Amino acid sequence: MPPPSDVYVLGFDTAMDACQVAVVSRTGHVVASACEPMKRGHAEALIPMIGAVLEAADIGLEDLTRIGVTVGPGTFAGLRVGLAAARSFGVSHDIPIVGVSTLEAVAVTLPEPEADQPLRAGVIAFDARNDEVYLQIVDPLGTLVVAPSVVDITTAADAVPSGLVNLTGSGAPKLAEALAAQQRSSDVVVVDQSLWAPKADWVARLALVAPDDRVGPPSPLYLRPPDAKEPANGGALPHA
Repeated sequence: MPPPSDVYVLGFDTAMDACQVAVVSRTGHVVASACEPMKRGHAEALIPMIGAVLEAADIGLEDLTRIGVTVGPGTFAGLRVGLAAARSFGVSHDIPIVGVSTLEAVAVTLPEPEADQPLRAGVIAFDARNDEVYLQIVDPLGTLVVAPSVVDITTAADAVPSGLVNLTGSGAPKLAEALAAQQRSSDVVVVDQSLWAPKADWVARLALVAPDDRVGPPSPLYLRPPDAKEPANGGALPHA
């Protein structure tokens, strides 16, 4: 068993089309992880997967320093599964919990520029259906510019800053098309599709470094009610 003084953080995500779990150490190194693509069945898959990952890491729940869990945006059923599990473990084993948005978990995976290349703003867009996207924008230094919101494609394209941009997420293709229609595609790079969804290891890393004021019972980040037709805030973008 690992020494009691070590730090281990469990991160998991059931918000989208996968069930995934990871354990990282105090340095952010991945000790063990698992991921299974799925659109349904998160409730049946999550607890056994957590058990398997903890066993592979050779630790128990009592060895965890924190738990990180995605809070959305994502599927309503999937979010409930992850949040319920996190709250249950947190209460039963007195483990601090950190909620991490899926948009935040993707934003931190945006590729770093080469040493001689300029920085790029980051635009994270998840397909929200009905020609809408869940949107978050960070400036080239990673500072939040547009807070998580749900807007139509045109509003999202209008919000994309001028200059060099990295575009990621399942809504990236639609948003790239809208930017091309505005003749703004020359400075936009759609990053590799492997980076379009949150990763459990980054959920754990974000929970590891989160300030204490982010620790507490997580609440779901619902940007709109089920089957809503109108964008949140009438299409207005909440800025940081």
